[in-house]
Amino acid sequence: MRLPRIGRRGIAASELAVIAPLLLVLLAGVHDVANRIQVSLQLESAVQTGAQQALATPGNLTAIRNAVIAASPGLTTAEVPMPRLTCECAGAASTCGSSCPSGESRYITLTAQRNLTPLLISSLSSGSGHAVVQIR
Repeated sequence: MRLPRIGRRGIAASELAVIAPLLLVLLAGVHDVANRIQVSLQLESAVQTGAQQALATPGNLTAIRNAVIAASPGLTTAEVPMPRLTCECAGAASTCGSSCPSGESRYITLTAQRNLTPLLISSLSSGSGHAVVQIR
């Protein structure tokens, strides 16, 4: 005996009504994670370009910052702070240019950060890139 097929469309429509919101939430979460990963990779690449510039011109912090900004389309000076120069003597922080018997180590720290507008996951509201270059 065959059962009548009456109501099969109603069942499929109700299943879709239950599943569709869950799929949309999942899709929004995947979008947020993928967007954060993409932006962070772009910023890491831009900061690496700045690190290469730091090796070429270690005394010109403005040129280093400009290299980071030029390496990623849409970056602004607000998203890329001025690189920071720090010095160490025998593994401890010291004033740059001070007398250091074991030889002074100089580091340039580069960062870039871009704010994002997530669809669902508010903790993914920014992407960043970071590099530290030892120049001496």
